[in-house]
Amino acid sequence: MSEILYHKTHPTLEALLKQLHFEEDSDEADIAQELLEEATEIACPKTLINIIPVKLNEETVTLGDVEITYPYVRKMLVGTDKVAVYISTCGTELEEWSLKKASDPLEGFIADAIKLAYLYSTNMALREKIKKDVFTDEGHLAALNPGSLEQWPISEQKNLFKMFGGEDEVKVQIGVTLAESFLMHPTKSSSGVYFLSEVEYENCELCPRLTCPNRRAKYKGGSH
Repeated sequence: MSEILYHKTHPTLEALLKQLHFEEDSDEADIAQELLEEATEIACPKTLINIIPVKLNEETVTLGDVEITYPYVRKMLVGTDKVAVYISTCGTELEEWSLKKASDPLEGFIADAIKLAYLYSTNMALREKIKKDVFTDEGHLAALNPGSLEQWPISEQKNLFKMFGGEDEVKVQIGVTLAESFLMHPTKSSSGVYFLSEVEYENCELCPRLTCPNRRAKYKGGSH
């Protein structure tokens, strides 16, 4: 059964300025501080999470009632009996707030960075909770994210949303929707599957987006 997690963590001004590459005593930093204070008043980042069983088939893997046909996903889940599926978002509150800032290029840029910072802090809090409450056995917490790798393309967002009852249910629960391109809205949202691995692994190792602020491992190229 899925659960909604409401996150109370907030990005710090120091972290935001580092993300934006702003000097602390600059005019831009003053604007960033003002906008971060505004955002903190309304931000409601959240995660929809579901712990579901894993069943290995001859050539596919079934997560709950959803069959995944991509060999790489099956390969990575060998030896795993359950996964934590999630959809995290900065929240519709920040999304609507940021749209009001879009008319000013600088404020729009900063507001977008604030949304990303909230998503990052939300995902870090989620990771710690999963390590503490879901996977208590020894091993490495690893993740697979549809769209991050060609081995599990972004079109698989459809299947991931089915693990929560479908797109309509996800929208009702946390306000996240899927576009025809399978991109999520609010745009600062993420989804994936956490599992316990015998070896240390991050799918960042295979993702060529070298400038991604959420990168957790160096790019190694190729495929495993």
